[in-house]
Amino acid sequence: MTRTQASQSPAPLQELLGPAIRHALERIPIRSGQRVLEIGAGTGELTTHLAGLVGPHGRVIAVDKDTSHLAPTAVIDVYLRTLDTVDLPGEPDTVDIAVARWLHGPLPDPDAVIRQTIDRLRPGSWLILADLPFTPARVFHLRGEDADLIQHLATMIYSLITGNGRPTWPHDITASLVAAGMNPVCTHRSVETWTGGSPGCRLIADAAEHFRPHLIQPELSHTDLDRFIKLMADPTVLLNSYERRTVRAHKPGTPRQPAAPATRAAEG
Repeated sequence: MTRTQASQSPAPLQELLGPAIRHALERIPIRSGQRVLEIGAGTGELTTHLAGLVGPHGRVIAVDKDTSHLAPTAVIDVYLRTLDTVDLPGEPDTVDIAVARWLHGPLPDPDAVIRQTIDRLRPGSWLILADLPFTPARVFHLRGEDADLIQHLATMIYSLITGNGRPTWPHDITASLVAAGMNPVCTHRSVETWTGGSPGCRLIADAAEHFRPHLIQPELSHTDLDRFIKLMADPTVLLNSYERRTVRAHKPGTPRQPAAPATRAAEG
């Protein structure tokens, strides 16, 4: 069956990668007053979380190709970027933490985005990358047509969520970061088992409904898709999740101490 491509909603990737990114953030020092660059801000849920971490005297620079869900605040700056050509906001050595995922399919030049992101980091700062490498769907317990249907549709939905089934960052991202001078580099991969009716299976069911126009083909009917959505609520169904990859990398050097809070002058 031919794979189709579609403009993806940011919600599935945000829900899949959000917990993994927060887990990585808990393992790095984040202080009030720091500056954060967020690439792939999407609907802004993580942006708000980052703003809370750096406090009222910090700054979050949120970048996305669709900024309709993002609103500037006293702490959050919003920048529209497609990253077709790498043009990140900010100057070199001005960011304390960078968080990068991309919710709109593969980047034309992910290595260039990584290089420019590292360039924005101050010595002693941290970079977190996140994406979904391809994981073949695996169904436990079930046999026959239902298992085949789940495996097939889970793979198609993955392709639509990620943009033609490719992860955001290079396969050997650790080697790329080490070559760029980052040390240490810690890569974490996680795959869970999801039971029908669980949040993960509900997420796949919601994605199936969202992508329904792109999933229906001569070989796959609305009845098949309805059956799949029903199976995602069946507590006897057990399948593996999509793999989540997060990379935490440190830029060597002495970290900058945040400046003492200062009152921002009003513009006249």
